[in-house]
Amino acid sequence: MIRLIIPAAIILLFKAFSFAQVAEFAPVGAKWTYSEEAFIPPPFGEFPHLVEVIGQEVFQGKFCSKLAGIGSATLPDTLYVHTQGDSVYFYSPDSDQFELLYNFGAQAGDSWTIGGLHTPHGVDSLFVQVDSVTEWIIGGKSLKVLHLAGPFLFFDWGYAIVAGIGNTYFLTPDFGLYEGGPKGIRCYTDSLAEFYFVSYPCDTTLITSPATETDAAARISVFPNPAGDHILVEYGYDAHNLFFRLFDVYGRQVARAPVTGGTNRVEIAGLNAGLYYWEADANTKRPAQGRIVVLHR
Repeated sequence: MIRLIIPAAIILLFKAFSFAQVAEFAPVGAKWTYSEEAFIPPPFGEFPHLVEVIGQEVFQGKFCSKLAGIGSATLPDTLYVHTQGDSVYFYSPDSDQFELLYNFGAQAGDSWTIGGLHTPHGVDSLFVQVDSVTEWIIGGKSLKVLHLAGPFLFFDWGYAIVAGIGNTYFLTPDFGLYEGGPKGIRCYTDSLAEFYFVSYPCDTTLITSPATETDAAARISVFPNPAGDHILVEYGYDAHNLFFRLFDVYGRQVARAPVTGGTNRVEIAGLNAGLYYWEADANTKRPAQGRIVVLHR
């Protein structure tokens, strides 16, 4: 009887351990391709921007992956990261220590603080809270996604983190007063996987104008602005299982509604007057974001 119980227990523990794992973060050869926005005309456009793991080495006493090609819009130009369980840490030259960047094992309601960020205004940390956890099916594979509460004051950082890949807008939070720089992930590849977050090739240069759309996110309209007792969310393509979210200035979600292609009505009669931030999913997995003012009624 004992001989049967012990192997069964070992098998159950192994299954639980395997289920809890996520893909290795930043293996050698891993590549992220982002969109980099040009802000000096002509022309306006988005250009591919590559981030790559160029090697692994011991740095500051930790076995790290070394990332290059980050660019001046993110922190820092060369990024050293090491992984411990489901957590990813990056070395910050400003704090001279490793700071927690990702907790891929987080669940809804969990939070952490990213410290050691370089900004000109003295706010050197970002509070991150997980609003919900879902999954995206990309390339036939299920990816765990942490959806973050927002907005992030002073920083540009996307509201979705894909376990094993990272934030869909920036690997690290970016000080939000600069123009240009990476504007969202296009694809991620390593020796074992390929994930595409846009419908066009990753190395495509997109030349845009005010009348030209670059991706699905550009076909999302939110109006009227200022708003009264409702908001209209218009999707210019066939959308399924997507959501519109509204946040107050403290980052608290105050409204959430499913939306489909066409015009969707979102009721906000119970909200106080003031400034709000909205986020709308896009089929490209890159949420559109913006601001809207609600007036007294």
